[in-house]
Amino acid sequence: MTKKLTLLFVAIGIASMGLAQGVTWPVGTTVEAPASAFTAQTPPAFAIRTNLVYWATLTPNFGAEYGITNKITFSLNGGYNFLNLKGSTENNSKFVHWIAEPEVRYWTCERFNGHAFGVHGIYSKYNIGGYKIPLLFEKDFRYEGVAYGGGVSYNYHWMAGKSLGVEFTLGVGFVYLQYEKFPCGHCTEPINTFMKTYIGPTKLGINLIYVIK
Repeated sequence: MTKKLTLLFVAIGIASMGLAQGVTWPVGTTVEAPASAFTAQTPPAFAIRTNLVYWATLTPNFGAEYGITNKITFSLNGGYNFLNLKGSTENNSKFVHWIAEPEVRYWTCERFNGHAFGVHGIYSKYNIGGYKIPLLFEKDFRYEGVAYGGGVSYNYHWMAGKSLGVEFTLGVGFVYLQYEKFPCGHCTEPINTFMKTYIGPTKLGINLIYVIK
C-alpha cells in the first residue's frame, strides 16, 4: 500500500514539472482557464457624425449614434438650412428647410465596424423656391410644406484611425409631401395645396465619424 502511494505522488510530481516546463500535451488534451483570463475588446459605445454630401447644399448637419447592443445602434441625424430665410422681391431663391432622420441599424460584425443595414424615418419642413429638384420641385415655383416617410439603408463604416472613421450610406424608401405651391418666388398667394408621394433614394452620404469608447 505504501509503495502504491509513493508511486502516485511521484507521478503527480512529474506531471506538475511538465506543466511548469511547458511540456506539449497530446492532441485532444484540454486545459481550462478562468473566463477572466481573456478580455475581449469592447466596440465603441457612441459616435457623432456630419454628412459631407449634405454640406454641398450649404446645409449644416449633425448626427449622433448610440450602441444599444454589440450589433444594434440607434442614431438621430438632423440638418437646418437657413440661407436667404426672409428673401426679397429681387431674390427669393431659397433652400430653407430642417430635417430629422431617426434610424435603427443592425451591424453584421459589431457596431461601428464594417457593414450595417438600417431602417430610417424622415420628417421635414421646407420653404424652397428657385431650385429644380428632380421628381419633386420645379425651378419657377416656390413650395412650402411638410414631408415625412421612411426607408431602408445600406451603410459601410471604415475606421481611418483610433477614433476617426468614414462612412458611406445609401438609402431608398418613400416620402409623402404636402405643400402649398406659389407661382413665383416672392408671391404670397398660393396656387393651391398639393400632395405628392415620392419613391426613390432617400439617403446619400459620405459621413465623417468620430467614435467615443
